[in-house]
Parts: sequence; C-alpha cells; structure tokens
Amino acid sequence: MLEEDKAILLSQPFVRFAPFFAAGMLTVYFGGAALGAILFAVTSAALVYLAKVKKKELLCAAGAVLGILLMSAYMKLYCEPVVGYAGETVRTRIYVTEITKRSGQSEELIAKTALDGRTAKLRLSCEEVLPEEHFADVTMDLELAEQTADNLSNGILLSGEITEINSAEYGGADIYGFFQILRGNFSGQLYRNVFGTSKDFSGAILFGEDSKLSPKYTEYLKVSGAAHYTAVSGAHFAVLAAALLNIIPQSRRRTRILMSMMFAPAGLLFYGISPSVLRASVMFFVYSIGLIFHRRSNPLNSLCIAVTVIGLFSPSAVVDAGFGMSVLGVFGVGAVGPAAAEKLREFLPENAKDALSPAVTALCCSICAVICTTPISAALFGSVSLLGAVTSLLIAPFMAIAMACMLLLGITHIPLFAVPIDLAMKATAFLVQGLGKCRALTLPLDFKGAWVLSALLAVLVTVCAFGNLKTFSRFGRMAGVLAIVIITVSALRVQTRREVRFIGNTYTSSAIVLDKTTADVYISGGGDGLAESISQTLREHGAVRIGKLFAPDLDYGGALAVKELSQMLPIDTVYSNALADGLLTDTEVIRAESGEVFVSCGITIGTGAKYYSPSADILLYGSDIKSISESPAKYAVYFSNAEYELPENFHNARVNRELYVNLN
Repeated sequence: MLEEDKAILLSQPFVRFAPFFAAGMLTVYFGGAALGAILFAVTSAALVYLAKVKKKELLCAAGAVLGILLMSAYMKLYCEPVVGYAGETVRTRIYVTEITKRSGQSEELIAKTALDGRTAKLRLSCEEVLPEEHFADVTMDLELAEQTADNLSNGILLSGEITEINSAEYGGADIYGFFQILRGNFSGQLYRNVFGTSKDFSGAILFGEDSKLSPKYTEYLKVSGAAHYTAVSGAHFAVLAAALLNIIPQSRRRTRILMSMMFAPAGLLFYGISPSVLRASVMFFVYSIGLIFHRRSNPLNSLCIAVTVIGLFSPSAVVDAGFGMSVLGVFGVGAVGPAAAEKLREFLPENAKDALSPAVTALCCSICAVICTTPISAALFGSVSLLGAVTSLLIAPFMAIAMACMLLLGITHIPLFAVPIDLAMKATAFLVQGLGKCRALTLPLDFKGAWVLSALLAVLVTVCAFGNLKTFSRFGRMAGVLAIVIITVSALRVQTRREVRFIGNTYTSSAIVLDKTTADVYISGGGDGLAESISQTLREHGAVRIGKLFAPDLDYGGALAVKELSQMLPIDTVYSNALADGLLTDTEVIRAESGEVFVSCGITIGTGAKYYSPSADILLYGSDIKSISESPAKYAVYFSNAEYELPENFHNARVNRELYVNLN
C-alpha cells in the first residue's frame, strides 16, 4: 500500500470515529461514572476547540463524546434497573435460547425475558427439562451473575433458579426458527455421515457446537491456540460465504452481488445472533455494497463501520469478550498484518521475493492477529498460546474444505461429500492433539500489568505496520524488546511460583499447590466436573505436569474426571480409592483413606466437615458451611455465591476468584 493510500485510509471518517467511540464506551463501563465524567469534560472541550479550528481530529473527539454519553445512558437506564432485580422472586415469561448443561432431569440454560420492559439475558438452573426455542411462564429466584468471562461475553447480568414452571410452548416458528431448523438439517446430515472424533470436531469447528468435544480435545484446542475455531465468528462467516459464492459463475456479477447482500442477514440467522457474528455480517454487507460500485472495501474501514453500527444499536456488544477478540483479530489479520508484511517483503532477497512473499504475508497476518488479541487474552483468560499463529494457518485449509463439503452435503444429501469432511477433521484432530500436548508453549500472563504490556506491544506493532520503513525499523526493535520482556517476566514468575490456588463449587472442590512447573492437587469430595477447571488453572499458571493427585473420596464421576485430567497432562501418582484404581490403567494409583491429610510443599491440606475437621494448614469445606462456628485450620476455604458471617480464617473462593495462598 502506498503512503498516500495509507493517509487516505487513516483519514476516512469511520476510521477516525470508531476507535474513540469504542474507547469512550469502554472507559465508562470499566472506569465508572467518575472517570467517565472527567473524560467527558476533556473530550467536550476538545470537541469545541477542534470545531472552531476545523481540524480533522474533530471526528475523534466526537466519537469519544458520543461513546461516553451512550454508555452512560445504557448503564443508567438499562443495567441499573436490571441489576435491581437481584434478590427478588419474579414470575415472568422466558424464551430458552441455549441449554448449557443437562444432567438427568435438571439443566442449566440461558434465556431471554422482559424485566420492566427491558429485554434481559439470564443464566438459569432448572430441576425440570425446558427445551431450546420454547417459551415458558416461570417463577424464579434471581441474583447477580458471577463476573466471569463467560457471563460477560454473553451479556448476562443476572442468574437464578427456576422454582416453578407454570406453562411451556414451542416458539421457534419464525424466520429465526426457520434458519435454526435449516442449520439443524445441515448438522443432522453431518452427524449421520461422519463418525467418531471427526464427528465431534465437525460439530465444533463448522457449527460452534463444542459441547460434544471430549474435555481432552477441548484442552488441546486451548493449548494449541485453536480454540477460537470452535466459537462461531467471522472466519466461519467468510468461509461459508466464499463456498456459496463460488457456486455462482464469475460472469453472473449481478447474481453474485445479490447473493452477497442476502447472505449478510441469512448467515446471521443461520449461525445465531452474537456480537462477533453480527460484526462479520455488517462487514460482509459493506463489502457487498462496494461490489455494486465496482469498489473493494478496505477491511479496516469496513471494521470501523461495523463497530460504529453495532455500538450505536447494541452498546453491550462493545464489552463482549467475543466481540473484542473478533474485532481485534480482524484488525490484526486484515489491517496490521498486510501492512507489516508489505514492509517485511522489502527485506527479502530479490531472487526469492516472489516465492517467499505469500508465506511471509500469511504468517505475518496470523502473528499480528495473535498479538492484537493478546490484551484480552491476558485480561480475561490469563494466558496465550505461542502456537496460535502457526496452528491457525495449519487448520484454516482443512476448515475451508470441510465447510464447502458440508454445504454440498446439506444441499444434496449425497453421503459421498462426507468423505472429505471426515478426512479434513481427522487431520485437524491429529494436528490439535500433537500441538495440544506442548503445554510448555502456553505463556502464562497472570502477573500484574500483563494486559497493559500486551496492549503496548499491540500498539507498537500497529505503529510499525502503518509507519514508514524508518518507523518500522525503530518501533520494530522496541516491539521485539517488549516481547522478550513479557516472555522473561512470565518465565521468572513461573520459576519462582510457590502458591496454592482454589477451584470448586458447593459439592466438591480442589486445592492446587503450584511449585514452578509442577503441581500437586488435593480434591475434596466426589470430584465430578473438576477436570477442565484444574487443567485450566495449571495452564494459566505455567504448570505442565501433576506430581501427586490426592483424592480419597472420589465418586464415579470424579474418577472419570481424574481419568480425563490424566489425558490432558501427565500425572505421576494418584492417591485415591478403588474406583480410581479400576479406571486409571495408565497411572499409578496408591490407596488412600478418607479423611487423610495431604502434605505438599511443607503444608497440610484436608477436608473440613460439620462435625469433625482435622488439624491442617488449609481445610476445604462443603455446603454445610453455615452451621460451622470455628475451624482448626489456619486457612479455611468454602465456595458460595453468598458471603456468610464466619470466623476470620474463613475465605469464600467463589466470591474472591483471585484467592490464593503464597508459600514463598
């Protein structure tokens, strides 16, 4: 891109407006009303001044002012009234949008409802079964939702429990329901003709239905940096659109344009209305309009238009983690990457420039996408995979093949098209499994200021890309030094780490003793469902293996969870009961008695109970915590959404998610 073209692009109205618009909204949401008021005063003064002198930066100030006003109104007029329902019992009509977990006759679900005329998204538990796409008249007890990345990305402010279902009826007979039925038919054809691991990967990568993936493959995807393929985003949108458009000959230009414009809303309905898919839909619509006027829309300009449109009509989308990852990923791969690759090509030997340029561009775009999304990964997920850029490039061709064949299979119902899908997904599973075992190449970013340093790195790389060659060289060296600093700080943090972390729920819990790159794990209670949480904790804090796992009271579900954990990373020795001994054929199991105290790194850990608690440094307590008046432990830990009045040595690990004990 010529310097004149860059200057024209960066002076585009939406390119100037959108970043400051989003920044103003984020400042109010995360910084609070006081910081928003200060920023509003400053940007308003700047807006008046720039309007007088007629500077191009006027749009930047206007974006910030509008973003602050819009988010302030959203917080005051929407969030506060909705959050005000916490602690109340409400009877209302809900629409079930998603079933997140089902066990026997109980389930967890996400539903929409109207609270005082405001549409709200809720995370609910229910002792009966409510199918997706059903309306139901229910009575429920509401409380504040946990501030987790999952809830934040879903725009969920409240959670609760359905105590009574008064009526239920199917409600999917509309245009959205039609596309969901169409999607169901496509996925049904896929599941009837593809089997085993290929079937699970097909559902996860082509439709975003990752609930069918085994925990070990879910963890492999995260370690290898390919987990974003299981969340429907712009990549799915673009590949499916390309597959559809390639069916139409290039000579039928008007038909292709019409199909492009129709695909924008159709793809949105097919994949479901999420902020990241909405972003892709708007960008694709802008691209389609450009075809009408024989112009190719620049990805950066289209992205800024999408951010502006979505922010104006759905302010909550701007704080959605998935939307942020999607926007920054597109910014990295579509704007920063190509600009940086263009400069890197200047350093290639002349006789190899044509041969190496495509590879340099592809790798540079993939690396820039990872760098640009790392600030969110650091802030919300605590780690980033150093393999992400390579894994994305390796998997992308297989995804494209499978997506095109999935479309043909769904339209024609010819089973032969399932063969390339099966082969592509087998290759994907092979790559993910191989790279997913390289846990040492996951960079923990759990130290203070990690997201700030990551954001600064992204800024430096962006300046490199859009500056001249002199700027590229100068800021490139600065970015390289900063990347080394981040990796060094992370490595030092891991090598000096000696601490205890806690995970669990009201039924079972775990204390994880981290010592450099090794962890000892103590499980209190049955242990069912802890495998992924334990593996995630180890990954985010740099542990690559488990030395001792002590779980004397495992039930069958817990024994299966330990077996799943052993498939995710190596475990030297398990101390448990006969159930674990029978299931863990590849790991040494030593019998342990219920109530024994576990020793690791010089501290003792045990299970506290209502009537008897052993003497230990740390005790984990269950759901009978309210009836306990004292504990012999130095550090007593329990898990509850609510705080109780308990002695000073009790700590609620569910409310204080950053709770840990430093052993240094």
